[in-house]
Amino acid sequence: MARRAARVGRGAPRLPSPARTRGPSVEVRRRDASSPGGGEVLTVMQNDTSVVVVEDDPASADVLQRRLQANGMSVSVGRTGGDGLALIRELHPDLVLLDVGLPDTDGYDVCLQVKSDSATADIPVIFLSARGDVFDKVRGLSCGASDYLTKPFHPAELLARVDAVLSQSRRIRSPRLSKPAESAPVGRPTAIIALTDQGRRERAELILGPKFEIIAAGAEGRAVDLLLVDGDASVASRMGNEGPAVLRVAPAGAPMSPDTVVLNDELARIADLAVRERELGRDVDAAADALIALAMAFESHDRATAGHSERVASRAVGIAKALGLDAASCQTIRVGALLRDIGNTKLPLGLVRSRSELTLAERKQIEQHPALGQELLAPFRPLARLLPMVRSHHEHLDGSGYPDGLKAPQIPLEVRIVAVADRYEALRIARPDRPAMSADAAVQILQQCVQRGELDAAVVAALATGVRGHDRGEAAGA
Repeated sequence: MARRAARVGRGAPRLPSPARTRGPSVEVRRRDASSPGGGEVLTVMQNDTSVVVVEDDPASADVLQRRLQANGMSVSVGRTGGDGLALIRELHPDLVLLDVGLPDTDGYDVCLQVKSDSATADIPVIFLSARGDVFDKVRGLSCGASDYLTKPFHPAELLARVDAVLSQSRRIRSPRLSKPAESAPVGRPTAIIALTDQGRRERAELILGPKFEIIAAGAEGRAVDLLLVDGDASVASRMGNEGPAVLRVAPAGAPMSPDTVVLNDELARIADLAVRERELGRDVDAAADALIALAMAFESHDRATAGHSERVASRAVGIAKALGLDAASCQTIRVGALLRDIGNTKLPLGLVRSRSELTLAERKQIEQHPALGQELLAPFRPLARLLPMVRSHHEHLDGSGYPDGLKAPQIPLEVRIVAVADRYEALRIARPDRPAMSADAAVQILQQCVQRGELDAAVVAALATGVRGHDRGEAAGA
């Protein structure tokens, strides 16, 4: 029988435990010194489907616990994100029901931690939240959740969603194990140790063996999570978060540096963190892709601006390359350009799509979209590098822009690039007060902005060179 535990902190009301409808069960209450405040632990011995509920509201947790127990499931409740993670790691349940609003963190962080840990990544998660906005749902699913249920919900809907997720889960097996066997290699991340010295290679295998499955280079059909190489080894470059995490081992006797690791007891921990960071990076990329898809779908409803963000992103990357920025910076600028106007999705649709001249009040409202975009993306902490481009792409070097009136020293290069690309592509679109401009006319307008001190001269020059080169290419191909 698998052990089930619900931690109850000092002063917190304990949930009643109604009789189960399936299988025998035994409840034992004991003091737990490891629980915050020396709280009590309710251990329920039962052999059936297990669910961890992470919910800080006692009434909501009580309803969920009773409903699930009435359907033959054993339920453990955590009141905080920390308690929930502890239960998930201890019990390895069949399913997690996770509230978004928690007292110590938010449910998104909890879900990311569950999905970035190889020991718990296969556990399905269903979000339960009063936040029904499409952005909240996209964020939850991008974190790796299997479903997102908006409160209030009908009990029948909850049970139907739970049943569907459990049916799809690859974790349903018999007999159940309350947690993975310590010696089982299944689910462990894989590592290739490509060190030239045999002694150092064997040492690395001893250190990493308990946490990683060591495989041979070139093993067919095997995904590689970690690659350990000599510090001076040449490793083929990889795009984004594809491929394994790569750790370079310092020469014998050399200390660890920002670019290398050493063969000591810390290596396993560092390697584990490197793999988790890579997995988290993939989750972040998925979240960004979901948000970009959402922004593109919103933009596509307006024929006049459909494809505008993609053109801005392409133009911005062209400028960045012309200025000598590396591939990683170009990719960051591309994503920032695609998401720069996502705040428009929080404004009235009629206002954003309006083809008539805006009133002063409407203009002020439209000018809130950079700040709204930052608010929308701010909870995605790994996307923090994009926030300056989202919030500040309408700022001017002379301080005449919005929303913050920043001046040149406060405006990073990537923001200047996106601002110029956005302004150029906007001039190429017809507006209520003017027709679409030609490429030459648009460049001339930007050069006038440089003279007024609004835009970066080097960035505009790079754009102008790219535009003229494109025109020459089209002329040659005609």
